[in-house]
Amino acid sequence: MGKAVMKSNRNHHLLLALLLMLLPLGAVAEPLAGPQQVIQSISDQLKGILVQNRERMNEDPAFVYQLANDVLIPHVDFGRVSSLVLGKHWRRASDQQRAEFAHQFQRLLVRTYSTAFKEFQGWEISYTPLRMNEGDQDVAVHTQVSREGAPPVDVVYRMHVKDGDWKAYDVQIEGISLVTNYRSSFAKEVRRSGMQGLIQRITELNDRRTRQVAANTST
Repeated sequence: MGKAVMKSNRNHHLLLALLLMLLPLGAVAEPLAGPQQVIQSISDQLKGILVQNRERMNEDPAFVYQLANDVLIPHVDFGRVSSLVLGKHWRRASDQQRAEFAHQFQRLLVRTYSTAFKEFQGWEISYTPLRMNEGDQDVAVHTQVSREGAPPVDVVYRMHVKDGDWKAYDVQIEGISLVTNYRSSFAKEVRRSGMQGLIQRITELNDRRTRQVAANTST
C-alpha cells in the first residue's frame, strides 16, 4: 500500500461525501425520519462551528482534528466499518489486532476528514424518500449533493442502530463504496505483509501526519 493508494482522489472524495452529511441540508417535502434527523442535528451543530471558526480552521490543524473527533466520530460505527473493510481478514485477526486496527483506522479517517473540512463551502443536500418500515434497524439514506457550477452527485449513507442511536458505517458516491474501496487496498497490504504489517503501515502514516501537524502548529 503506497502513499498514492492511501491518498488517492477516490478515497478523498468518498470521505468528503461522508462528511457532507454534516452540512446544511436542503428543504424536504416531508418530515425527516430517524436517521435523517440525526444527520440534520449534526448539520446544525457543525454549521455553527464552521461559521464561527473559519479562520481558526485554516490556521490550526489541531483544532480541525479535534472538531472531527468531537462532532463526527460519535456518529460513525468504526467497529462495523473496520470489520467490513477487512472482511475475512477481520475474522482471522486476533482480538488485539482488531483493536489496534480499529484504532489506527479511525485515526486515518479522522486525518482525512480533517482535510475535507476545509472544502465545506456552497454544498447542499436533498433527500429522496426513505424506504423504511417500523422497526427497521438498518437503512440506506439516499441523498443528492449539489454545489454551484457542478452537476449533482448521488450519495447513499448506510446507517444502522447501535446502542439505541443511528450511526453511519458506509457511504457510496455515484455507486462507489468507501468500505469496498478501502477493502481492496487493505487486502493487498495484508497479502504482502500480513495483518500486523498493515497495522504498522497505517500507524506509521498516522504518526508521520501527527508530527507534521505538531510542527505546523508550533511555527
